[in-house]
Amino acid sequence: MRRLCILILLANALFSVDYESEIQPIWDAHCGGCHLSGSSGGLNLLNYDNLMSSGSVVPGNHLQSELYDRITRAESEAGDMPPTGSLTTAQINLIAQWIDEGALEEESSDVLGCIDPNAITCSDDIDVIYFPECST
Repeated sequence: MRRLCILILLANALFSVDYESEIQPIWDAHCGGCHLSGSSGGLNLLNYDNLMSSGSVVPGNHLQSELYDRITRAESEAGDMPPTGSLTTAQINLIAQWIDEGALEEESSDVLGCIDPNAITCSDDIDVIYFPECST
């Protein structure tokens, strides 16, 4: 079980949430009556551009995002969304992760630079016989 958790954490670290295939289907399934065919409350969830132009998402900070606030309110609380039922914990966590990753339209799997703090570099004192690419 512990190995499975480690694998899941690694997968989450390597692959970001994809808006089109993971987030938009949540809106389509749970928000359609009010926010897809119209713009109830000034929010239209028909597509990424509509959502982001609403100002309800603060990229990089789900706790500052009104959208996250609305989907995590208690069902009896005013402004709770969706008004009939709630999203699952997994759906809410996925939305939070997407927002925290920058609320990107497309999945970003770009890894900038080496993420291994113990990796050697050509600026280290190494033997170019074993690492000939560092001699150029």
